[in-house]
Amino acid sequence: MPKEMDLVKLNTLKRYIWDVKNMRVSSTSVNDLRIQGNKILKDIITLAAKKARKNKRDTIMPRDTDPAIAKILGKQGLEADDIFKEIKKLNPIKLGKLSKLINNHIQQQKEKQR
Repeated sequence: MPKEMDLVKLNTLKRYIWDVKNMRVSSTSVNDLRIQGNKILKDIITLAAKKARKNKRDTIMPRDTDPAIAKILGKQGLEADDIFKEIKKLNPIKLGKLSKLINNHIQQQKEKQR
């Protein structure tokens, strides 16, 4: 088995922070970021690889990485603009169902306030 390798490099992190965020970073902080970044990426890759192999594939695909990312990082909340972009993709039938769900939710909230 190959030796452990870093997926996130110290210099890459330092350069990003300096070039993009226009800030300096302590060596302790950048090392902590490197360690945690490597751990997170390796955990995601491990889960994604297990799922791909379970499905008899030797290629990791989005259907493997997406659930792995969600499991490791947790589901990220969408902003209102992102939600609206997703809603615009719905067909009229699904929009109708969504409208009913929203109306039911509003009614439930009103009843709770009474």
